[in-house]
Amino acid sequence: MEVEARIRGMVRCGGARFRKWQGFDTGNRKYYHAPLMSRDSYVIDSLAFAREGRHKTGQMPVSGFERLSRLVCAPSGDVVFTVTGVRSDQGESFLDIAASCELAVRCERCLEAMSLPVEVSGRLLLVPPGVPLPDDDLEEEEFDPIHADSALALLPLVEEEILLGLPFAPRHEQCDAPLPLGGAVKKSPFAVLEALKTGKGSEN
Repeated sequence: MEVEARIRGMVRCGGARFRKWQGFDTGNRKYYHAPLMSRDSYVIDSLAFAREGRHKTGQMPVSGFERLSRLVCAPSGDVVFTVTGVRSDQGESFLDIAASCELAVRCERCLEAMSLPVEVSGRLLLVPPGVPLPDDDLEEEEFDPIHADSALALLPLVEEEILLGLPFAPRHEQCDAPLPLGGAVKKSPFAVLEALKTGKGSEN
């Protein structure tokens, strides 16, 4: 899957959005002082949640997200998130998800640990059970389709949103690549070739 491909290229220490969310058929803001709750507290009747315009805010340790934990150097800190149900004038049901956290990842340039602030948001279209998910004609839409469920777990959806928002190769704004073994900086083969060409051209 596309998400798994992105995960493999993101961080050693552990684009386009994944449109189908097939593993989950069953405006950026910061949210503070969200309560720590059990995983069972984040299971909803998704269609009723959207129809009634409900709002759920929560907080969960990074260590509580299995795939995310495998990507970080240390699963410290919390993910703070909110999920809002929306019903459109056309009768469509949506879940709006926003999440923020600060992750300890490895810089892909200097290979040292770095802090990566993450803020993501996304919208999910709830498709009634038994109705096929829309196909690729949603490729340019601003939402992803998932099947509605009377016991829909929110935490996997929050985790998926965060994974989609991570950079391929996180780096410090300013840092140096590590020296190779032996301490000497190895010259680029292209630089060596250019030096040879310059030297030959100056001979008489």
